[in-house]
Amino acid sequence: RTRIELDFFGRSVDGVGEGACGLGREPESINIEEPTCHHDVLARILLMYAWFNRGERYVQGMNELCAPIYYAFAQDPFCSPGCVEADAFFCFSHLMSSMRDTFVKSLDDDHTGMLGRIEQYSVMLREKDRQVWEHLHRLQVQPAFYTVRWLTLMLAQELDMPDTLRLWDSLISDFARPHPLLIYICVAMVIHVREALLAGDFTDCMGTLQHFPPVPVEELLQVAFRLRASDLTPVGAGPAPHAKGQHSASQQQQKQQQQKQ
Repeated sequence: RTRIELDFFGRSVDGVGEGACGLGREPESINIEEPTCHHDVLARILLMYAWFNRGERYVQGMNELCAPIYYAFAQDPFCSPGCVEADAFFCFSHLMSSMRDTFVKSLDDDHTGMLGRIEQYSVMLREKDRQVWEHLHRLQVQPAFYTVRWLTLMLAQELDMPDTLRLWDSLISDFARPHPLLIYICVAMVIHVREALLAGDFTDCMGTLQHFPPVPVEELLQVAFRLRASDLTPVGAGPAPHAKGQHSASQQQQKQQQQKQ
């Protein structure tokens, strides 16, 4: 039942008999040995990932991370049909190397685990918009109530497929630190609806955050980049002030030794 709003995954892989596979296929009807529909290929990619990662295995939600990748390759006219499944598997495995900790319960409290990422988001929201953070805190709207899906699925369920692909293009290609761009985007989403949140009670805020209203992806990205601008570690920056002080003290000691000699 991945991306049921699209008929793509219910189409035949060979393009013949579109929609014949149905949109809401039951698990027992999936054919991984001889895939006929895109649903089948997606399921086989996930099965192979679980096979090669037995300590992790399949967890609900991984399909939402795999679907945009497979969709992009399958729709790419420059990608050979015979390579789509292999390319999607490789890229999905690479993506999971940075996302898998959010699917491992024993790592929840780790910095890269689910609770660790939620804490990073909460700290950043408090720093970037303390008024909204305090309002939600006072209403006991816990970040875990609405950010689990955002952070685990990289907002894939909040956006339609074209917007997901555009957002992921920025997320996957971004290597800036100290914080992943995804967390800045989540904070930007909350700031985007801050007026509605500040005017609402617990029910209103939960409704807004769990059923996020449509917003242009480019707008979210612009806000996220502005939020991050002051936090970025400059490339090629000099040593920290205390390091500079230590370096100067070392030079002074050397000069004093030379004068004594």
